[in-house]
Amino acid sequence: MFQASQQAGISPLRLGFTGTLKVIRAAIPEFQHLSSEQLPFFGHG
Repeated sequence: MFQASQQAGISPLRLGFTGTLKVIRAAIPEFQHLSSEQLPFFGHG
């Protein structure tokens, strides 16, 4: 959430946990088709 707020140029305090959870849940199908190397935070390299 902190990184997302920094990229958006807003305070992290403006982001809510519930809203963030909704965004993550909506993105899960897209990430299920990626290999571990393609994942932005969990890839090796």
